[in-house]
Amino acid sequence: MKIYLDLLPEEKKEEIKRKRKFFKIIHNEFLFLIPISAFFLILMTINLSLEMKAKELGASVNSNSSQKDYKELEEYEDKFNQINSKISNISKIQSSHLNWLSIFYKISNNIPENVYISDLVTIDYQVSLAGKAKTRDDFLKMQDNIKSDDCFFNINVPLSSLVSKKDVEFQINFDVKKECLIKS
Repeated sequence: MKIYLDLLPEEKKEEIKRKRKFFKIIHNEFLFLIPISAFFLILMTINLSLEMKAKELGASVNSNSSQKDYKELEEYEDKFNQINSKISNISKIQSSHLNWLSIFYKISNNIPENVYISDLVTIDYQVSLAGKAKTRDDFLKMQDNIKSDDCFFNINVPLSSLVSKKDVEFQINFDVKKECLIKS
């Protein structure tokens, strides 16, 4: 018969129990990781073989369809070139387009209340206005407004437009700066 003496202090006993639990956990984790890593290696091998098969199939399919794709790409390139040339032609036309709308707004803003325009003619960069003003002062006010605008220069008013004091029939000619017409 054997007799066991318990001579170890309680702290050492606890420490020994903790070490045994720790090694048991490590042992169990190691046993758990072995099948998982084996499974992972099997999956990687299968994946690699499938990728190789896919590359082989892709190469054979690409050689058959590459000629069709090349012809299709050439057709698209031709269409793109045609469209690009049309767009460049439109851009050239738009860049040389004169924007008379902004000039008409300026003229409209420079006309006083009692002045009426009956004719407006544009030739190149020259504008000719004809109309009627209630008084000479209204007409002179319009002339001063046009002279003070930076877009208008070389303003011509025939002397016949300044003769009468009331119901003045007038004509005024002026040039428009090119920069004002090209602005968008």
